[in-house]
Amino acid sequence: MPKTRWAIVVAGLILACTMGWALLRYLQMAGEFDLPAGPLLVLDAQRYEAMARRHFFRHHPGEKPLNWRLAEKAVEFHHTQPMGKFILQQNDCSDFVDCITDDALGYTARFKRGSTEHVATHIRSLWRLFYWDQRAPLMPGDIISVRHSPWYDPSPDSCWHVGIIGSDGQVYDFVKLKSWRTARYGRNSLLWFVRNSRGPEQVIVWRLHPRYRYRLSPLPGVAGDERRQSR
Repeated sequence: MPKTRWAIVVAGLILACTMGWALLRYLQMAGEFDLPAGPLLVLDAQRYEAMARRHFFRHHPGEKPLNWRLAEKAVEFHHTQPMGKFILQQNDCSDFVDCITDDALGYTARFKRGSTEHVATHIRSLWRLFYWDQRAPLMPGDIISVRHSPWYDPSPDSCWHVGIIGSDGQVYDFVKLKSWRTARYGRNSLLWFVRNSRGPEQVIVWRLHPRYRYRLSPLPGVAGDERRQSR
């Protein structure tokens, strides 16, 4: 490559690094993140999580991250049983969890809106999805989807089952088996909930993205959320 072209490439790289570093320093001065002293052009998930957490506790002292709204709403639904039977599309467990997430995050549960549509779990940018290795700690408000329901013996024809971790660390779900006269609002330990879904890619976790969990950004489409988060 001619020397002139090399000089242009090097100058371009220097310019890009300078602009990137200037942007990061601007964010630091604006109070968005507490950045380290050295250059950092790529933020991995763990560093982003740590920065978002520090930002939250600095600007929202004495408050809990947003995932606690999900966890507390799960316990509330378990006790109040507001919907009676969950019969939407014959998928009672996901209807139960979707109503919790909508009501907790301000989108309002479908039965309160007089609708058959859910909102929050369809906004994929709100969530981080990952396969759980059954060792990493989980959070209140995490949605847990298991390959084989704990309520019956696993089989190749088993359908996935879903619950949500409440504020007391227990997993809450809604179940209607053919052998039962009435459906049940479940409350069980995490260990019991995943008992039939052991092995790789058997348990999926839906976790509220740290951007929203730590209130760096308002929830999309929720009226008044920006005002609440700036207090």
